[in-house]
Amino acid sequence: MVGREKEIKELEELYQGNRLELVAIYGRRRVGKTYLILQW
Repeated sequence: MVGREKEIKELEELYQGNRLELVAIYGRRRVGKTYLILQW
């Protein structure tokens, strides 16, 4: 994914962490929020 390296890295760090985390992904319509999660 082009331009989403920072977001993917952050998701991976949260997933691999030892703590239980709640992640909220929000933003304007049609910017690729669902696509980001599906590709991750």
